[in-house]
Amino acid sequence: MPSVTHYTDSQAAVITLNKSEEGNRLDLETLEHLSSTFNKSSLDNNVRVILLRSNGNTFCTGMDLVQLQNLKAGMDRAEKALSLYVDLLSAIYNSPKPVICLVNGDVKAGGVGLMSACDIIIASNDSNFELSEVLFGLIPANVLPYLFSLRITPQKARYLILSSKRISAAEAHRLNLVDEIFPRHELEKAVRTVIKRLFRSSPGALAETKAFTKMLLGKELDTARELAKEKLLELIKRPEVIHAVTAFNEGSVPDWFGRYRPQKEIVPGVET
Repeated sequence: MPSVTHYTDSQAAVITLNKSEEGNRLDLETLEHLSSTFNKSSLDNNVRVILLRSNGNTFCTGMDLVQLQNLKAGMDRAEKALSLYVDLLSAIYNSPKPVICLVNGDVKAGGVGLMSACDIIIASNDSNFELSEVLFGLIPANVLPYLFSLRITPQKARYLILSSKRISAAEAHRLNLVDEIFPRHELEKAVRTVIKRLFRSSPGALAETKAFTKMLLGKELDTARELAKEKLLELIKRPEVIHAVTAFNEGSVPDWFGRYRPQKEIVPGVET
């Protein structure tokens, strides 16, 4: 069974971590396949949204620690895996396309980083989350850039790491680690609703939103104000924006307005 599978359905790329029974551990081969698949989807002009999910009740338990057991023999593989992981998180975060993460089960360590780099996180209400690296003498260094400020406060991140506490979906939602939680039987409808909303929006505006929010990180208020004014003046001059405004004023819709009509279910094995 391949560790990662992929298909495109109604302009949504669905990438599946395919070994939930083994924890979907991020070994070198899985990271290679996942990185390659994600980059292809991100560059595919026929793809408007990317969905990352698992095939079972474990989303991802993080890096494969077996590869770290014999550091002398496996250091080259470990270094390559870590580099792939860092580059993958960056590719997800910087992709011009919205990336949705569907969490339907347990998430640990590097799996939290994989999830946190995504734009929208939807989880089942019986999922659990854990940053447990300190138990092995490690720290989630590569995860922290996607938690600090982007998801939760530095102090909350420090608490979760120091305590290695396993938290529920409800607590993760309260901390802003996930965006929405639903009972399993409602996940299919919930994810489809989000994708339908994204399909009604301008792909260019979605990409600009991701880029501009990244640009504002760490900026002072006065600088942010000037950047905002410059960006809006630039956007309102674009032909596609003028066309969209005209279309809405005339009771029509712009060319990018799409409909999401998938042929396959998004949440495998869950009755809707």
